[in-house]
Amino acid sequence: MTELSSTTAIWGAWRALAHDQSKTPEGFAKRLQACLERDIVWIDHADIYDNGAVESLHGEAMIELTPSDRKRLKLITKCGVRFVCPEQDGVRVGHYRSDALFIRQQVEGSLARLRTEQVDLLLLHRPDYLMQAEETARALEDLVASGKVKAFGVSNFSIHQFARLQSATTAPLAAHQVEFSPLMSTALDDGTLDLSHTAPHPLLAWSPLGGGRLFDASDIQAGRVREALARTGERLGETDLATLCLAWVSHTAPHVIPVVGTMSMDRLCAQLDGLARIRMDHQDWYDILEAGRGAPVP
Repeated sequence: MTELSSTTAIWGAWRALAHDQSKTPEGFAKRLQACLERDIVWIDHADIYDNGAVESLHGEAMIELTPSDRKRLKLITKCGVRFVCPEQDGVRVGHYRSDALFIRQQVEGSLARLRTEQVDLLLLHRPDYLMQAEETARALEDLVASGKVKAFGVSNFSIHQFARLQSATTAPLAAHQVEFSPLMSTALDDGTLDLSHTAPHPLLAWSPLGGGRLFDASDIQAGRVREALARTGERLGETDLATLCLAWVSHTAPHVIPVVGTMSMDRLCAQLDGLARIRMDHQDWYDILEAGRGAPVP
């Protein structure tokens, strides 16, 4: 998706209800406005985030925005994960689903909660090992044809799982969301990054700060990465390690886009401003990579 590839970052809303600053429609709307002021228009959701309550919060926040701001927002949501919940809906075993009925059901629910008629990007949240690729592809294509989904892609797929679904549809998979940071860099070697070049699609990097591990004082790997980030920061005149880590993710390739998950207004603004400003060179990037892996490159 050209629109997605041109963005600097995506704001991930999954922890919104866990923070006082973002758990109300008014607070959530302020974070959306902060993103829009920095041309960050893509907002990342999933139907499982607080069992749909984060999507509902987004929908309620829409009344706080001007019509022009509402129109600028681009929405990502995901479906396919089923948590154990025998009391409510009979789910006795955690599993993944990619059948047509389930996908349609979940998209309808997301649209209602988000108070929108179309999701800009729908991702299959996890690979369903029992996926019938042709059925899944038809369901996704039907959602696009109906106008309820603008484009679709995947999340956390292997390159082979990605290729299997892609072979069942003529529509190019529009994006792949994967975990990627200096603390989790397997996408560089398992073919994920290479595939995104040869079958062009953006890589959306979730947990670009290692899911919070970056600031865990007891984590030896994170300690090495912090030291490398500090070295780069000293050279570039940047002291915020989180912003430097996000810049490392962005420097990997133009189409690798970090999903920024902070709910603090101050941190969100500082990180987005820093991403627009920081420019690493090759040696900075490799210094941080080697710190994350604990060994020099071969």
